[in-house]
Amino acid sequence: MDKMSMDLVPQNLLDRDADDTLPCDDVKPQDSDLSAEERMFLEEFPNLKGELDVDIQKLHALADHIDTTHKTLTKTSVVANSIAVVSRAMSILGLVLAPVTAGGSLVLSTAGRVLGTAGEVTSILTNVLERFHSQEAQAQVGSLMPSRGRKVRRARTDYIVAAGKVIQNCRSTIEDVQKSIRAFQITKAHPHLATAAQRLLTTGQVSARRSRQVQRAFDGTTLVMKTKARLLGSAMAGFSLSVDLASLLKDWKQLKEGARTELAEGLRAQARELERQLTELTQRYESLQQRKLLQEKKPVSSSSEGTMGTVPLPPATCGEAGSQLLF
Repeated sequence: MDKMSMDLVPQNLLDRDADDTLPCDDVKPQDSDLSAEERMFLEEFPNLKGELDVDIQKLHALADHIDTTHKTLTKTSVVANSIAVVSRAMSILGLVLAPVTAGGSLVLSTAGRVLGTAGEVTSILTNVLERFHSQEAQAQVGSLMPSRGRKVRRARTDYIVAAGKVIQNCRSTIEDVQKSIRAFQITKAHPHLATAAQRLLTTGQVSARRSRQVQRAFDGTTLVMKTKARLLGSAMAGFSLSVDLASLLKDWKQLKEGARTELAEGLRAQARELERQLTELTQRYESLQQRKLLQEKKPVSSSSEGTMGTVPLPPATCGEAGSQLLF
């Protein structure tokens, strides 16, 4: 809210109730019970009310926009986490099936890696977009305007870092996929090498020459991983799977609860506070209006008394009142 809106109303205006003027003061009769601050408030309140209404509407609109954007990004995060869960499961299966079926292990491992990269890229971009939208929303709040430039530069830095991670992940995935495709073609063209690779994984009893051939043919794939490496890879994939499941459940819970953000709730709280203040000021305005109307009716009462025999006297000062009465 624009703080200048509230500066239109003096601080002591709401606390002044007494009439500080004497009946004989040189003031207008209808305003004798209203102070200068109160008369100024009566004049300025319509404009002040309009400004407060606009500020309240802006706060509600901004809060709704933040929640809508957050809900959309949360849905995207659910998709990314779901992809990640599937990719972890496929990777684990690829490691487990390596000693049993060379082709199936390669297919599952490759598909898991591709899906995992897609999920990671989506998750990275979603996080960056959410931070960027949050910072932009905060910059629209008046109290945070001075730090807008710094926050926008930080968002741009996040984009650069995220782009670097995306490029690195995609490049690594492409290299692994190329190795897996080449290894899969070798298993089809040279079945004896695939059999030797399975025997090497299960018993380790192959000739040194055959072991070198297997290493050259299937380098960088699950078919040449040692037992400890496969177990470690399975354990890490299982841990990542549990993390992805926890993130998926968290995002799903947020969607069920409405996916509201703390920033949006804070804006709504500010809007409610402005509405409360506006209600108090409106009540004060109506009270002053009633007092003003009552004062405007006083001359009418005096004139009605004059029709019953009382002669209206001309305006006089306090010093002249006694002589007029004696006359």
